[in-house]
Amino acid sequence: MKVVPRKKAKALKGDRSLSYQLITPTNVGSRKFIITVVDVRPGGSTRLHEHRTVESMYYILEGRGEVVSGHEKKILGPDTAVYFPAGSTHGIRNVGKARLRYLSCHAPPYEIEELYRSWREHEGLVTTGG
Repeated sequence: MKVVPRKKAKALKGDRSLSYQLITPTNVGSRKFIITVVDVRPGGSTRLHEHRTVESMYYILEGRGEVVSGHEKKILGPDTAVYFPAGSTHGIRNVGKARLRYLSCHAPPYEIEELYRSWREHEGLVTTGG
C-alpha cells in the first residue's frame, strides 16, 4: 500500500489552478491510470486539450464548472462525473464564486507534466500523444 496525502503530492500550476498528482507512475508506480485532484480558483480553467489514446473523466467534488467537450458545454456541480472518450477534446472552467475542486482520472497514464509545459508554451488546443 502506498499513501499519498494531497498536501504532499507534487502540484502543477495551471490557469489559476493547482493539479495535485496523487496517483501516478512516478510517485506510486501505477501502470494503468493517473488520478489528480485539481483546485481551480474562480475564473480559472483547465484548458481545452485532447489525449489521442487516453480515456479521461472529471468528478466534481465542490464548486461549479463549465465542462466543454467538442461542441458541447454543460455546467456541472458536486457529485457529478463526466466521461471523455480517447481522442475527444475536453476542458473545464470555474464559473462559480468559490473554489472548484475535481478529481481527474486518466487511463492509461500519460506525461502530465508535458501537457502543463505545452500549455505554457502554446495558446491553442494541445494534443498529447497519450
